[in-house]
Amino acid sequence: MKKTTRNKAIASSILLGLLAFGGLFVIDNVLPNISIKPWRMVPSENSWCFPQGYLPENFGLKTQKVTIRTPDSLTLQALLVSSNLDTTYAIVVQLHGISNCKETNFPRAKILADSGYASLLLDLRAHGESGGEYCTFGYKEKYDLKAVADTLSAMMPGYPLAIWGPSLGGAIALEAMAVESRYSFGIVESTYDEYPKVVAEYGEAYMFGFQPQWVLDRVLHKSGEIAHFDPYAVNPVVAAAQIDRPVLFMHGDRDARIPKDFNKRNYDAVKNDEKVWVLVHDGGHNNLWTVDGPHLKRVVYSFLAARRN
Repeated sequence: MKKTTRNKAIASSILLGLLAFGGLFVIDNVLPNISIKPWRMVPSENSWCFPQGYLPENFGLKTQKVTIRTPDSLTLQALLVSSNLDTTYAIVVQLHGISNCKETNFPRAKILADSGYASLLLDLRAHGESGGEYCTFGYKEKYDLKAVADTLSAMMPGYPLAIWGPSLGGAIALEAMAVESRYSFGIVESTYDEYPKVVAEYGEAYMFGFQPQWVLDRVLHKSGEIAHFDPYAVNPVVAAAQIDRPVLFMHGDRDARIPKDFNKRNYDAVKNDEKVWVLVHDGGHNNLWTVDGPHLKRVVYSFLAARRN
């Protein structure tokens, strides 16, 4: 009887050891890659994501392909969308969310084109057709956006530049505006104030509310090692405090992924009297334009009209 009990204790110890080893393996080798190595969206293979189509002509847009070289020698792919009016007031660089691509911004490009603005729809590094294996959430991307500004200034000299992005794209837009003054205004949707905080939010959702601080720190440290960046240095709210140009912020009051207070901190930090905060009633993370599209379009048109010289 004692021998049976001892064998059970040994078996339990071995099982616990295997579980602990498996847990550490997941923490060190699986979780760190989830955010920094996003799924690549290919429009032709994921047409269900594009109910209105994934081609420029589906939206009445005229485009040309643009290639941009980053400071660390990656190649980024983009589409330059022309204004649908006889004039072009400015060029708005449009960014996308995590695991999305430039084609998801055709509806926003349509809004801009119809009001006299050109757009550059960019595939961020590690997304779409662009090069790169890892996303660094603005740490390296902000310098990619300096290269974008250089490219556009050479292609279309004299035109003002601006930037627009949702979620990940919104965070990168703030980071880019802080280091590149040529972006004269911005539009930011549903984004976060500090990268570690949003990782914690997503982590709690995926781990059923359980995510000890040591796990978060270990995952962030490992992500930084893999992608060669400092996760704790990615703080859009710090970038926002360096911005002295107008920024339009939008967020849903029912965003279950990124709490509205995260983005409100970004709004509060911007040092410009013409900044705008719009809270969408019943809006979630990805459905602001579905919930309140006509109103948001009017807000954007009004914000754009105030930027014209």
